[in-house]
Amino acid sequence: MSPTLTHKVDGQVRTLISIIFSMMVQFLLWIKQLIHQGTIQMGIPANIRACLDSETIDYQVLLHPRTTTLSQAAQACDVALEQLVRAVVLIDGQGLLMAVLPADRVLDFEALCTLLHRDLELVPGNQLATIFDDCEPGSYPPLAHAYNLDVIVDAAVNNMQTVIFEPGAHTSLVRMPVKAFRQLLGNHLTGEFARAVAGLQKDELTLSAVVEQFTPARIKRNIEEFHELPPLPATAALILQLAADPNANARQLAGIIEQDPSLSAQVLRYANSSLYGYAGSISNLQTAIARVLGFDYVMNLAVGFSIGTALRVPQDGPFGLDSFWQHSVYAARLVENLGRLLPRKQRPPRGTAYLAGLLQNLGRLVLGHTFQPEFFILNRFAEANPELSGCELEHQVLGVTHDQIGAWLMETWGLPAELVAAVRYHHDEGYWDQHAVYPQLVLVANRALALHGIGEAGKQGIPLFSLEMLGITEQQVEAETARILEMKDDLEDLARRLAA
Repeated sequence: MSPTLTHKVDGQVRTLISIIFSMMVQFLLWIKQLIHQGTIQMGIPANIRACLDSETIDYQVLLHPRTTTLSQAAQACDVALEQLVRAVVLIDGQGLLMAVLPADRVLDFEALCTLLHRDLELVPGNQLATIFDDCEPGSYPPLAHAYNLDVIVDAAVNNMQTVIFEPGAHTSLVRMPVKAFRQLLGNHLTGEFARAVAGLQKDELTLSAVVEQFTPARIKRNIEEFHELPPLPATAALILQLAADPNANARQLAGIIEQDPSLSAQVLRYANSSLYGYAGSISNLQTAIARVLGFDYVMNLAVGFSIGTALRVPQDGPFGLDSFWQHSVYAARLVENLGRLLPRKQRPPRGTAYLAGLLQNLGRLVLGHTFQPEFFILNRFAEANPELSGCELEHQVLGVTHDQIGAWLMETWGLPAELVAAVRYHHDEGYWDQHAVYPQLVLVANRALALHGIGEAGKQGIPLFSLEMLGITEQQVEAETARILEMKDDLEDLARRLAA
């Protein structure tokens, strides 16, 4: 090839490369623009996005990792919780009403009903999902106009300079001046019906009087009237079905657990932890079942984990997932260890004892999963009144307690009677009827852990009568509790993973 031709070809190649490079730059810029636009729109339902863009509104979208509560979202975006507003949807004979109030306050039902001359109550969670059908569960934008709802705004919102709210998804917040927010609301009522958490503090008033002020008039109906029962998780149902088969083996159990990767990982992590001191490394479920944990134990462990993780509630607060799992894993292990100390005739199977401790507060998860607005109120009452027991607060706010709800649900699911008894009577020192060994072991474990700041304080001290009936001593309980506390790192890690 001649030098001239070679030079000509090189020039054409360079030109072609230049064109291709230019096209790639343009393509990348276009992709970047699309990504930018998609990011701005990400996490905002189409209905809310249309509402925001229908007016000349100055607003910002704050993206953040997925959260479960407004306080977590505020922390993720480094904004103060008092800048956030939230929506509470209520109903009476006149129809639906959205109340908008600062996120760090609670709704005073007595004040609102008096102000409007209406007899309002909370809309059940399953109905909220129908109203906000384009939103993620538990994320309800305070933009009533977008859902054809009447609205009343607490006067405290008008005193805010900036308003921030969750726009229907747990991955973003929207921030705008309060003037722009009022513009979005259109015609709306204003009144004083929200109170700071300090207003929930029990003082010279009786707790009943305080609670009545902050809960709807007809909240204390039978739980069946509110919602459908959450179903038994599929994995738990399969495991319980296998448990009824006298010829069941480790391979079959491993096969069920392996269908749930998260559950499989939790069981393997447990088998490899220092809690059981196995010298080797366990990489498959059959080995974990056969060599380390045992068939019955893994069966109960898997049932507990699959049930507990199926019911999702907010992570923070005294009744949130973090507190639930921290207490549950400590209590489960201590109940298991205490059970081994019992006389042989009374001694429960270690797997069943563990599950009794793990699921003792299942009813609290049901409360948070099913009664979200009421669960918010419960957490606020508990924060403001740490000296009061959770059962007392639940009874005052809902008219029913977590031990009643948990036992009722377990019976409906067909779980063993000893577990039902453990859930129903683990606060009752005087229960010595059928399967009493289970709730009494749970009660003793809870009291022992409370002395070390784990779980609710409640009643102080370990009942001597319970110890006598179980055939163990206070010194034995203290020694086992000390052993459990030495496993703190492993137990805390397990609790964090289950709550995640």
